[in-house]
Amino acid sequence: MGIDITLYELGPSRSARARWALLEAGLDFKSIEDRKLLGSDELKKVHPLGKFPAILIDGKPLFESAAICTKIADLVPEKDLIAKPGTWDRALHDQWVCFALTEMEAYTWSNALNTFVLPEEKRVPAMLQQNADGYTRGAAALNAALGDSDYLIGNLFSVTDIIVGYTVNWGRRQGYLDNFSNLQRYVERLFTRPHCALNPD
Repeated sequence: MGIDITLYELGPSRSARARWALLEAGLDFKSIEDRKLLGSDELKKVHPLGKFPAILIDGKPLFESAAICTKIADLVPEKDLIAKPGTWDRALHDQWVCFALTEMEAYTWSNALNTFVLPEEKRVPAMLQQNADGYTRGAAALNAALGDSDYLIGNLFSVTDIIVGYTVNWGRRQGYLDNFSNLQRYVERLFTRPHCALNPD
């Protein structure tokens, strides 16, 4: 009997990571995509803030795209989408995911908040330059790490690249990759994946 999976998603938001991981894993899933669910009691049963993405796996709720992708990869060890728990490569997965989310993605999200998500009276334009500086510091480190590798872990595509690649592509869309040729090529490689769910705009 297969695994029962329901994904709550919303287009090219962070839920794209979860969709991409599920497709790479070859797992069947039910998709629920409805912007009206944002903040709803129904979605809060799966995500305490009623946000996307969220997932039910055999009836158990899980939220946060990185956690979802990691769990999906663990469901199909034969696909080699993630290193085994306890290995050094698994620690590197955790390292780069945490790095991307804290040292890079926090700044792209702040840009979104302060340009179109928040009401105009709540936006802080002064944050935009700080965000640019913060993102590019992180991008420089990641660019160096990819100097001799096509992918982040063992030079093989993995769920790490789905999670981190989303962050890098978000930076590309905000104009932050001009000086980082390794990251530019990294995103180009990810776009060649048949199941890639990154926003090309």
